[in-house]
Amino acid sequence: MIEFLAGDENPLAAEDQEILRNSIMELCESNVSTASIKADDRAPDFTLSSIGGNEVRSADLVRKGPLIITFFRGLWCKYSHTKLTALEAINKSVISRGASIIAISPQVHFSSTDMQRKSLLSFPVLRDTHSRVALQFQVTWRLSYLLKKRYLMLGADLDKLNGEGSYTLPMASLFVIDKQGIIVYSEVNANYLQPINVDELFLVLDNMPRLRKARAMK
Repeated sequence: MIEFLAGDENPLAAEDQEILRNSIMELCESNVSTASIKADDRAPDFTLSSIGGNEVRSADLVRKGPLIITFFRGLWCKYSHTKLTALEAINKSVISRGASIIAISPQVHFSSTDMQRKSLLSFPVLRDTHSRVALQFQVTWRLSYLLKKRYLMLGADLDKLNGEGSYTLPMASLFVIDKQGIIVYSEVNANYLQPINVDELFLVLDNMPRLRKARAMK
């Protein structure tokens, strides 16, 4: 069942469920996920601000060890929140392997509930205004006017959350970058309902730098 908004305990109406399911199917069938940058590509360098206002430079993190980057829709989305919680559950194990995690979203305005959820995460959550970095990684997709309107009716006002004129969201994406700035693993999923494959992520970290793997998932 698609429940959509984080914190909303009321299930969506059948019509809304169908519309959102169809939007996922259309995105999967478009094969847009295959256009993203992949393993063996050099990762773009970027500087973004965290929700707390701290400046974070990807190059600084990469020099310290492997960097895991996850792109997510926003703290308002139940499925994004679930994936961030899953990453938080393994963050100590990630750190013990000399790696670090950052999460990137186009969301720039946050409710008190969003901030409460952020407080439970020990890794940086970064604001990607106008999806600038997501565009560099080629993981964005554009909502139709009608779908954006449906999001608004369901409580996700993208113009308010992400900035005026927002029509794009990132696909659920995860990249692992080595100390040379090269992507060693990419998972770009057009279906945001699917969970992160934690076992595969650990397999990548434990076999660097030999393993090079990329998946464009549907």
